[in-house]
Amino acid sequence: MHRLILIFTSILIALLALEFQAQTPPAQTQKPPQTQAPQTPPAQTQKPPQTQAPQTPPAQTQKPPQTQAPQTPPAQTQKPPQAPAPPAPPAPTPPPAAAAKPPAPDPLQLAEDWMTRWNNLSNYSLSFEGKEVGREELVNKMMELYAPDVVAEVPPHDDEQIGPVLLRGSTNVQKWVDKISRTQVKLLYIQRRQTKKQFEGTKLVYSTPLPWGGVGISFEIIAAWSRREDRRKFTGPGSVFLQYNAAGKIDRLRLYVGEIAEVTAL
Repeated sequence: MHRLILIFTSILIALLALEFQAQTPPAQTQKPPQTQAPQTPPAQTQKPPQTQAPQTPPAQTQKPPQTQAPQTPPAQTQKPPQAPAPPAPPAPTPPPAAAAKPPAPDPLQLAEDWMTRWNNLSNYSLSFEGKEVGREELVNKMMELYAPDVVAEVPPHDDEQIGPVLLRGSTNVQKWVDKISRTQVKLLYIQRRQTKKQFEGTKLVYSTPLPWGGVGISFEIIAAWSRREDRRKFTGPGSVFLQYNAAGKIDRLRLYVGEIAEVTAL
């Protein structure tokens, strides 16, 4: 009986050792030394059949099923919307040419225009009733040349007055022009001509650009007119000075007539 206990004990110890060896990794745990059971001489009596304990495989502790976390794709950090690249600047274009300035007025044409409108002040007619037909239109035509703030220096219309008359503003100038159209007839102002070498009878007009804009012109004249009341005729040399602003209107006028003499028949 004692032997059976020893055998059973040794078998149990061996089973425990095997189970312990299965549970511990071989690299880290050393197997305990197995004590071999003492060999007993064969018993004379037959041993009862030993019921060998069923060898249970080492209990493998099943790991709990790992709930695999749903593999979420790596969060792709959305790049901030990239602003569209600014369009390439257009190729530099040459600066636009300065706006073409209107051609400067022709001084000869300016002088001719003034003289024509002046001489036309007496080119109106009288009706059978003695009314002046077309005179106001001729005065207005002349006043189209002047700026509202024109300054005019004109000859006197009074025999007793000495020196020129200074007029300021187009209203006063219009009164003077209107008086000329009513008191003088047969206006005949002409530009003086000069002859030299092969040039015969050339009209000379002197012009200069003005520092404040515009152009100034001057030319010599010979003035001739008759008084309306008695048809007495007068003449005299003179000159005209005109200053045109940038808008083409006359800012200043100086009409000079000197050495006035009456024309008499021989």
